[in-house]
Amino acid sequence: MLYKPHEDRLWDCWIVPHNDRYHLFYIRITPGASRWNGISMAVSDDLLHWKEHGPILEKHPDAEWLGTGMVQRVGDTFIMNYSEELVRGHQQIRFARSEDLYNWERIEEVVLRPDPAYYLDDPEDCCEELPRWDSLGIVNALQDAPPPYTGFLTAHAADRKLKAKAGVLGVMTSMDGIHWEALPPGTPADLFPNFEVPEHLSFNDRHYVMFSTVTQHGWRYDDRALARSGGTYYVVSDKLQGPYRLPPEDPMLIGSRDHANVVMAYVGRVIPFESGYLFYHFWGNDHIDGRVGLPKRIVEREPWVLKLEYWEGCEAVKGKLLGSGISFSAYRVLRQPGRLPTVVWHSPDDQTLTFGNQGSTGGIECALDHTPSPTADVTDWSDGRVVEYKVTVREGTGIGVFLGERRFCLFLNFKHNRLELGDVKNGWALPNVLEITANKPWTLAYNAEYDLKVFARNECVELFINNDYAISYRLDEPLTLSSLGFYSEDSSGVVSELKIWEMK
Repeated sequence: MLYKPHEDRLWDCWIVPHNDRYHLFYIRITPGASRWNGISMAVSDDLLHWKEHGPILEKHPDAEWLGTGMVQRVGDTFIMNYSEELVRGHQQIRFARSEDLYNWERIEEVVLRPDPAYYLDDPEDCCEELPRWDSLGIVNALQDAPPPYTGFLTAHAADRKLKAKAGVLGVMTSMDGIHWEALPPGTPADLFPNFEVPEHLSFNDRHYVMFSTVTQHGWRYDDRALARSGGTYYVVSDKLQGPYRLPPEDPMLIGSRDHANVVMAYVGRVIPFESGYLFYHFWGNDHIDGRVGLPKRIVEREPWVLKLEYWEGCEAVKGKLLGSGISFSAYRVLRQPGRLPTVVWHSPDDQTLTFGNQGSTGGIECALDHTPSPTADVTDWSDGRVVEYKVTVREGTGIGVFLGERRFCLFLNFKHNRLELGDVKNGWALPNVLEITANKPWTLAYNAEYDLKVFARNECVELFINNDYAISYRLDEPLTLSSLGFYSEDSSGVVSELKIWEMK
C-alpha cells in the first residue's frame, strides 16, 4: 500500500530500528531476474514514509537464489542471516556482519546446515523441491541480550510419520549469534505445511511464535477454509523452546481464505515499540511483487489470544481533508429499474445519511476529486484516500461502503455476522448486487454504532472496525478512487460522521 521499490520486486522484509531511524530490509528480484537475487534496504523516520536506499547484499554468484533472514545486534555489531541455495538441492543459512547497517561483509567461513539428528538435509528423502532450512528468527534480536540465544527457523523434520508432512518449527541455540546448535523441533510435523519466517514474541511469560504458510506448500491444513488459505499464523507455548501448540482461537493473524491470492497479506513480523510490539507485513501477489503497508499494534487480548489493532501513528498519512459530512445533493442513486425506490435514502441535515428498507438492494454514489499517480511506486501518495464513518444498522442484512469506478465494496453483513468484499454491479430485476470475492467472520450487533476506518491506495484496501484490524485486500489492478458510495441490502440504519482525507 505504501512502499514499493522503484524497479525491483519486493518480498520478505524485516525492520531494524537504529539511530532514530527505521531500516527496512527486503529480499528482492531485480529486472530480468527470475528469483530472489539480493537484499535491498529503505529507510524511514516514521515507519510510514520510506526512502529507497538500494542494494546492500548480493547473492553468491554461484547460488541459485537467496532467501529471507533477520538482523541481530550483538554488542556494537549487527549480524544478518539469510539463506542461499549455493549447493544445488540444499538450502543453507549464511551470515554477514556490519557496524552501521549500510555496509555488509559476508562471513564466508560459516555455513549453517541442518543437523540430521533432528532435521532433513537429504533432497533424496524430500517430497518438496528441497529440504527447507531458512528464515532464522532470533528471540530479542534487536535488544543486544546476553547469550545463550534462541532462534526459530523453517525446517523439515528428519523423523516424520508421512514423508510429505515434514514441516516443523526448527529450534536452535547459539552463544555468539553465528555458530548455532540444533535442538529438537518445537512443533509436531503435521500441524502446518511449513513455518516460514518465524518470529517470537511474549506477553506475561507466555510465548508466541508467528510464522507464515500457504496451502500451496501442502495439504488443506486450515479447517476454517473450504479451499485455499495463506497468511501469518501463530502457535503458543508455556516454554520458550516449546513444544508449541495451536491457540484456543483462530491461529490466523492476517491473511486470506478461499481466495486465489493466498499471499495478499503475508509474512507478518514485529518490532519492539514502547511497552509492546508493532506488527508489519507485506502485500503480495502471484507476480511476487510486494508492497509494505501500515503497521499495526499486536496485543494479547486474553491469555494465548493475539489480536491486531489500529496504530495511532497511522494518523500521519492523513493529508488534506477533502470532505466532511453528507452533501446529499452531490449523491445520485444507482440503477433503479422500477418506479418505486428499493432503498429510501435521506439526509435530514447533510451530516447523516439514513437508509430505509424496502426489501431489496440499492446504492447511492458521489464523485470524488482524484488525480491518479503517474506510476505505482512514487512517494506522492495524494492518489490514496482515508475514509472514516460511523454506521448503525437497525434491522436487515447490512450496509457497505464502495470505492472507485469498479465500486469495490466493504460490506458489513449483520444477518450472517461476516465481512464481505466484492464489486457492486447491476442486477437483473433488482437494482444492484454484490459479487462477493472474499469474506471473513465478524460479530455484528443491531443498534450498535461501529466506527470504520478505510485506507485505500493503488490496488490495496484495508479496514479497521472500532480500531480492531479487520481485513487487508489486494485487488488485481489499481483502484481509481474517483467516487464513493454506500450499498444497502434489505436493511435500515444510519451513516454519520463521514470524513475523507487525501493521503500524504
